[in-house]
Amino acid sequence: MSQSSPQAVQAHLPEAFEQPLEDRGVTYRSIVFGLCLVVAISVLGNTVRYILHASFMAYSHMPMGNLILSLLSIIVCSALGRWVGKAFVFSPSEWITIFAMGFISSLGPTYGVSGYLVGVIVTPYYFATPENRWVEFLHPYLPDWIIPTNKDGAMTWFYDGLPAGAPIPWEAWAMPLFWWFTFVSAVALACLCAAVIIHRQWSEHEKIVYPAMEPIVEMTSRAGSGQRTLPEFMRGKVFWVGFAVTYFVFGWNIIAWFYPTFPTFPTAQGTWISLGRQFPPQWIFLSAVVICFSYFASLEVLFSLWFFDLLFIFEGGILNRMGVEAISPNYMAGRYRWQTGGAFVALAIWWLLVSRGHLRDAFMKALRPKASAVDDSEELLPYRVAFLGLGVSCLYVVAWLWQAGMDVTVIFVLLPTMFLVYFGVAKILADSGHIYVGSPTSAWNLASAALGGASAIPAASHAILYPASVAINHFRGFAFSVGTHVNRLGDFVSGDKRRFFGGVYAAFVLGIVASTLFTVWLGYTIGGYNFQPNWLIIRAGTGGYQRAVNDIISPEAMEAADYWFFLAGAVFMTILNIMRFRFAWWPFHPVGFALSGAWLTRLTSFTLFLAWLTKFILLKLVGASFYRKSRPFFIGVLVAYILATATGLVVDAIWFGKQGHTVHKWY
Repeated sequence: MSQSSPQAVQAHLPEAFEQPLEDRGVTYRSIVFGLCLVVAISVLGNTVRYILHASFMAYSHMPMGNLILSLLSIIVCSALGRWVGKAFVFSPSEWITIFAMGFISSLGPTYGVSGYLVGVIVTPYYFATPENRWVEFLHPYLPDWIIPTNKDGAMTWFYDGLPAGAPIPWEAWAMPLFWWFTFVSAVALACLCAAVIIHRQWSEHEKIVYPAMEPIVEMTSRAGSGQRTLPEFMRGKVFWVGFAVTYFVFGWNIIAWFYPTFPTFPTAQGTWISLGRQFPPQWIFLSAVVICFSYFASLEVLFSLWFFDLLFIFEGGILNRMGVEAISPNYMAGRYRWQTGGAFVALAIWWLLVSRGHLRDAFMKALRPKASAVDDSEELLPYRVAFLGLGVSCLYVVAWLWQAGMDVTVIFVLLPTMFLVYFGVAKILADSGHIYVGSPTSAWNLASAALGGASAIPAASHAILYPASVAINHFRGFAFSVGTHVNRLGDFVSGDKRRFFGGVYAAFVLGIVASTLFTVWLGYTIGGYNFQPNWLIIRAGTGGYQRAVNDIISPEAMEAADYWFFLAGAVFMTILNIMRFRFAWWPFHPVGFALSGAWLTRLTSFTLFLAWLTKFILLKLVGASFYRKSRPFFIGVLVAYILATATGLVVDAIWFGKQGHTVHKWY
């Protein structure tokens, strides 16, 4: 029997979480509910950042907007199921479908797609000046079918707000948005199909547990059967202790919003601790949400993420003292960035080589379905459909980039590196459960290095790269990392898994369309300058386009030292992999070195250390049984944190308006 069958899945659930409710599978009502949730997430994510200027709803690999709305939906439906009728009781597969649709749609708001996409459309003509020379070196390479001009002040009105009585100039946006939506959707479909193809290798052959999904599976599996007012997972003293402590701390701090001199718990601010002149400092901050998800990760992963952050501090400081650029001053830069990039690429290639047997079998199944013994009936798509979807999507992306002006040679180097980077980010997330994983390198950096540096790339390719980066250079691994975790959730779904995939992809498309249109509407309604903080809509666009112009005017070739540091990182990573493969006692997991010095890892390393220490004490000194019994405590902490963040949003909306407070940060 396949491990992903419903019976096998139930066998993997703890006894306390056995589900007596009949599982209805992926129903149409769950799809409709999920699509409604998608629209709500799009509105919530943009409203909270652009109007309330409060918590981050769509930044991490576990977006808070989806967590809030999914949890509230479960709680409300549980109460209605108890007091109104069984029609409000959803089965586990239905809740997983709803959550997965909200999960992938969170790639739409703000830091997903829409914030960057709107920024790349409105920026190049509005901010062009004689000093930045965009008119001379940028505008000739931007096709009007994806980047509209500022004709009749259409982009000016976005930033300044519409004149009284003037209609929103949707005609200026219609054609560009259509083509951008097709491009982004094609890249996403390619990523989702690739995630289907690799899924069995990770879930069955390598036995990866996807730590970030464990609390989600436990909550959706015990969402309620209509017998209690609250969901089944919200019971037991251990859960309520974790809930009470966490909600008290964050609730107490919310009270302090009204009284500036009120004493507070240190949950909102961290501090950099200097470790010596020219050495990068250590960030001291405790993230409750990182603790909750990291607690389900393995000890070696948590320890390695912290240990290799220390390595960066010492190596980066020594290199800096030697006159070799390595820190910036808190994160990796210069040569060290290439070392980490080499390590990351070597790790991703190693993982691909490990997967080669499965990939060969999957491809043969796609070529000759009846002749192959491989069973793909439990996958979200048959392998033949997945490979076909991957191929057709890639062909469309190649044609789109070529028509936009990118050189063919650049395209055929860029796309494989994109998949390699996204593959690596997705595997690190699946292995570590660390919800703040950012790619330490990008497809463009790797492609540029492979071609010899910026000087070897045509001007038109430089110009179109930043706009296309909304999908091909995303720091979160775009739809690949989400897709691998959606496939993991699919292991717990009974019934029609093809319908599950269709609902997820429809949720992605609706999410990017709804969030982008809502962002455009907000700009013309309240003025884009009022979106403060304006990094997405202004600074990201101006910075990205200016880098393109700088690369056109004064392109730099790669230096030999960069390649040597890249090679050194790759060699050391290979040694780490060999040691881990050959010796069971080897304590270091390679993901730590692959993220060494990266900005999100630096900001969370102290929390990861505390998560490792807590879990180490429980497992080594108290015992595995106590560790298992402590899991509801961390579920309680997570639920309280989500509800405290929601409470903060309500308080901000009622009493503080545009002067919001950040309960949930971006790290």
